[in-house]
Amino acid sequence: MKSIMSELSTKKVKIAYIIPTLSGGGAERLVVDLATHLPTSLYTVFILILKDTAIPAWEEELAQANIAVVRFHQKFKLDIFCIWRLTHWLNKNHLDILHTHLFGGDFYGRIAGHLAGVPHIVGTEHNINLAEGYLRRWLKRLTARWAEKTIAVSKAVLDYVERYEGIRPDQALVIYNGVALEKFKPSYFLTNANWPHNPKKIIVGGLGRLEHQKNWPCLLRAAVYLPHNVIIRIAGVGREKKGLEQLICALGLEKRVELVNWQVSADFLKSIDIFVLPSWWEGLPVALLEAGAVGLPVIVSDIPSNREIISDTNLGLWFDPNHPEELAEKIQSVLADPKLALKMAVNLHKLVEMQFSLDFMIERYCEVYADLLNKQ
Repeated sequence: MKSIMSELSTKKVKIAYIIPTLSGGGAERLVVDLATHLPTSLYTVFILILKDTAIPAWEEELAQANIAVVRFHQKFKLDIFCIWRLTHWLNKNHLDILHTHLFGGDFYGRIAGHLAGVPHIVGTEHNINLAEGYLRRWLKRLTARWAEKTIAVSKAVLDYVERYEGIRPDQALVIYNGVALEKFKPSYFLTNANWPHNPKKIIVGGLGRLEHQKNWPCLLRAAVYLPHNVIIRIAGVGREKKGLEQLICALGLEKRVELVNWQVSADFLKSIDIFVLPSWWEGLPVALLEAGAVGLPVIVSDIPSNREIISDTNLGLWFDPNHPEELAEKIQSVLADPKLALKMAVNLHKLVEMQFSLDFMIERYCEVYADLLNKQ
């Protein structure tokens, strides 16, 4: 990274990351990681959030790194006053780079950044956005011309943005998500092969937003086919919580399923035995990488972005997200074969260390920033 950074001016680069909120999710985790791991001798960093929502633990993490979080109090889906406040702030602070995230960050950030004359606007596309309607896609296309570079977190996302969001091939590139390995110490499984924690109470866990995309009902329905000593634990917040609670009651799983709200991922993952990700679609799931960093056996839905990490059965197992009974079969096959579970956990842990570390991701982002700034 030093050779790349030496190309930059001796003056500190002012960069701001804009995102709708700092609520729990992979995109928000990436923004916090980027902001807190850029070289402080070279960058002055700001976090801009359109709405007021922020997880206190993440705000504290940013505060410890002396990074300001600036709120713009968005009240409506299309809030022109928020655009005005954002443009005014950008005019006042004279950024070098504005880095946008998620639809709100992209739409508001590109408009305000263009109006304020920010020299470089770059975005990260975190998902394939199957839930976005025609209007949002059109608005992304309309403002795409102001994004000098768009970074896709996977090849599946790259294909999506080029096909649906008007991003030209020369604008786009792939940088895989990375995780801070130092936060995810290898689990008991990798260190002494003592697995599961307690055979009388086996914990199958999922980590992610409680939204349609994550397909948590599949995991709940799979629980019906599993032995009664298997407990399902899901960590996250979102709009689907009430519906999931109703489904838990309808399936008679009140004693076997726990919705535990947002958790520090390193702590949550160390408390489970098998990690499951049943999503309908993903960009490149950070939670899956974190499970690999901890050293868990993983079972994931068979979708393109998951296949970019779990490329063969030496790393994990796949299942059809339409079939909860298949998920249950895969869970039982892992429980019945601890040697298989250990092999997958060890191999995935090594893969994450080699290809999906936060240090490697930061270096790639810094290369993009250096290339932009050297064009001036």
